[in-house]
Amino acid sequence: MRVAIAGVNGIGKHHAKWYHLAGAEVVAFFGSSRSSCETGAEALRAIFPFDGRSYSDFDALLEHERPDIVDICLPNELHFAYAKKALEHGSHVLCEKPLIWVEDADPEQIVRNARELVDLAHDQDLRLGMCSQYAAALPHYERLHERCHGPVAPPTSFYVEMETLARGRDRSPEDIWVDMGPHPLSLLLAWMPNGTICVETLKVSLVEREAHAYFDFRIHDQLPPCRCEIVVRDVQDGRPARRFGINDFIVECEGKVDEMGAYRCVLSSGTIEDMGEDFMSLHIEQFMSCIKNPESAPLVPGEIGARSLALQLQILQHV
Repeated sequence: MRVAIAGVNGIGKHHAKWYHLAGAEVVAFFGSSRSSCETGAEALRAIFPFDGRSYSDFDALLEHERPDIVDICLPNELHFAYAKKALEHGSHVLCEKPLIWVEDADPEQIVRNARELVDLAHDQDLRLGMCSQYAAALPHYERLHERCHGPVAPPTSFYVEMETLARGRDRSPEDIWVDMGPHPLSLLLAWMPNGTICVETLKVSLVEREAHAYFDFRIHDQLPPCRCEIVVRDVQDGRPARRFGINDFIVECEGKVDEMGAYRCVLSSGTIEDMGEDFMSLHIEQFMSCIKNPESAPLVPGEIGARSLALQLQILQHV
């Protein structure tokens, strides 16, 4: 598959590496300027044998390269326009989270724009996915749960705590929620894709460098609802905590290098561990696989990305 990356001077260079390792050909990338393209090419060549081209004109990239996949790792406010262009040119699109975002825009318009992308992909018979790699952790979670407590039961409680190393940044809790909120919400929707927030139970706290939300999540008239607690925060040093689970079986999530030097993701409960492939690697492999196999779907399809976005906005509006 021919892949183009939009934005490689951040997480995009790692996306490019994972596509290369999955057997795709990274044919090009988009940068905002000539100097950005030069820096991006150097960054890519430092981590894998990149020999593609760089463009500071996105339309020219789409026209000349005709990529099978466009992977969008641009600033949030650019996601909608660039995903739409790529879909209109006939490329499948994998977009970093959140699916789209526009600061201070009408929330209903943001959701409508997200739905526009979903409908466009459907009409063009193309795949649209959102990068929220923790959905890849669910098979590992189920294996660990089986070893500790047997099969996973339907969720009656849900807990996620995710920290990000700030690295000198001073982000508001709103910005942290915009950046990190899609991860726990995509996990919740993986378990309960048709659930809705019971608004009367919703409590939200945005304080210093932390966003904290409590709510009940219900599928139709299912009783009891699922009690949810989500915490996302920035920390200035140390190892950021990542933990999640349902029904009070909470697992720790971290990365480790195995005995062969490969980076792996590990879920653990006490002394029991389940080690698997890197979640982003699995995410990208699944996206490529679903293009080849119409019977499968992205780990986080565009529809779930749009649902996650609507929930994210609903929670933020409730402050």
